[in-house]
Amino acid sequence: MTKFLQKENNTSAWELTALWYPEEALSPQNENGVRKVLGKKQRKLRPIPTINRKLWNTVEKVGVWVNVRWVFLVMRLVDAGMRKRNLEFRAVHLRNLENFLRWIAYNSDAVTGCINVSLLCVEIHREIGVSKSTIYLMIKELVIMRVLVDAEWSGQGCQDILHGGCLPRTLCATPLFYELMDIDNAELKRLRTYETERRCEKKAKSYDAEGALRKYCENNIRRVWEHRHTQKNSSYRVKLSAMTPLSRLA
Repeated sequence: MTKFLQKENNTSAWELTALWYPEEALSPQNENGVRKVLGKKQRKLRPIPTINRKLWNTVEKVGVWVNVRWVFLVMRLVDAGMRKRNLEFRAVHLRNLENFLRWIAYNSDAVTGCINVSLLCVEIHREIGVSKSTIYLMIKELVIMRVLVDAEWSGQGCQDILHGGCLPRTLCATPLFYELMDIDNAELKRLRTYETERRCEKKAKSYDAEGALRKYCENNIRRVWEHRHTQKNSSYRVKLSAMTPLSRLA
């Protein structure tokens, strides 16, 4: 599958980015500042949700391109005008997409599928070693392929009238993403139910996934507004969080 998606004769001068690994899988820096991938027995595993652990184990064992449906999903990019006649990616871009998918598998929220609970979409570029323009392009591709989708309360398309810019997106992995990683709908529902029950026990109250996702969206929007309000060249320097709800609305 990888050979099909990757161009055979890649004349690009760009070097491939190293495969992305979470902190738990990397050794401390040596004298040359290099970190090596640890063997599985040497790792101190973080207590991440079961669904993320299963996703990561699958990704690390067999990669992200094993599902034959990727070929048909790339056709959607052709139909959308983002690619011309071929289905092949340059090796560099294929590796960047792979690292993005690996990052999503490990870091996405187990219940809602939200990929940017603690980071804005643009901030993920530093995590996987790509430029801002590249992360935006990959997000656009994965949304067109329906691997990612905007959350209901996402800031996409909402205009920040104070600064004339678009508010940040909050994106979620779709059931298709999990299918591509060998988790069907029945297993996805079972794993999410388990994680929801675990969170209820931990907080000693019911867990509202819809309310949590809405909160993620609101936090992402507020972070950007507050950043813009504190810039030296902005005439809006008061923090939104310090304003009363009525003042904020005005």
